[in-house]
Amino acid sequence: MLELGFITILGEVLLPLALLARLWRSKCRSRIEWMLQVLSFCAYLALIAVAGSWLLAPWYLPYGYAILGMGAAAVAWYRSGRYGPRGEEGAKSAFPVASSLWLTMFCTSMLVWALSGYAPPKGPSMKLASPLKGGTYYVVNGGYSILINPHMKTLARESLSEYRAQSYALDIVRIDRLGRRAEGLWPVELRGYHIFGEPVHAPCAGMVVQTEDRLPDQTPPESDRRNPAGNFVRLECGEADVLMAHLMRSSLTVMAGQRVQTGQLIGRVGNSGLSTEPHLHLHAQHRGPDENFLAGEPMPVWVDGRTLVRNSRLTGEN
Repeated sequence: MLELGFITILGEVLLPLALLARLWRSKCRSRIEWMLQVLSFCAYLALIAVAGSWLLAPWYLPYGYAILGMGAAAVAWYRSGRYGPRGEEGAKSAFPVASSLWLTMFCTSMLVWALSGYAPPKGPSMKLASPLKGGTYYVVNGGYSILINPHMKTLARESLSEYRAQSYALDIVRIDRLGRRAEGLWPVELRGYHIFGEPVHAPCAGMVVQTEDRLPDQTPPESDRRNPAGNFVRLECGEADVLMAHLMRSSLTVMAGQRVQTGQLIGRVGNSGLSTEPHLHLHAQHRGPDENFLAGEPMPVWVDGRTLVRNSRLTGEN
């Protein structure tokens, strides 16, 4: 978790601020150099806005960077062209041009890769109602590119094929009015996370085919690798199975063999299983073998008529 926090702070705070400072302080020797510096900043900002996982910093921070970037770009435009390249200074001016060009190309290619995950693959899909209601929720992981949904690695790696049913899964947290998903950066207390204990409702009408309700809720950042789904409910809805995982211990209100209706309370969000902090895991799949249902084929989902990807937000109605 500390490693993830460092990478997040570096990519979503330190590097954007460094690029802002570079643009603000730059003495561009031509308008082309100015344009490339602005493009490199915009490309990086677009990349982290799409592919960044905004857990430590609020999701709207890139908009603040954009406003500051416009001011920095205006100052750099005013200065540009006032410092003509001469002698060794002309040679030195080639470095910022080359670095800006490289950064722009790299970020643009990564952005295209991330955006490719906004379109669900062709084939059968599952239409679901939101299982969370009465708040504002944020999708941490979701979509159909590994850059915005780490679950996709189970589809790409043969060694993870027994878990491939979750390849298109969503990880969802609750955020407050300030865009925070917890009180503090990484609270140890589970109640410090806004989604912990949130009611979970059936996203479709069907039959409860399997449940688990006895596993303990882990103290962050601990997790239970032996029971990846933790406490869960698996519903059979038409031709698909729908899984809601990492639920709170002893919170389930349904049992195997019971029929449920869309919107019916089935349990509460917890932090059981392979989970570093409280969140709801949701995915649909083609039916897999009973002895290992996670080995089934993944199925794209629509939630309240929307394709949800990383950084999507949804407001559940009561």
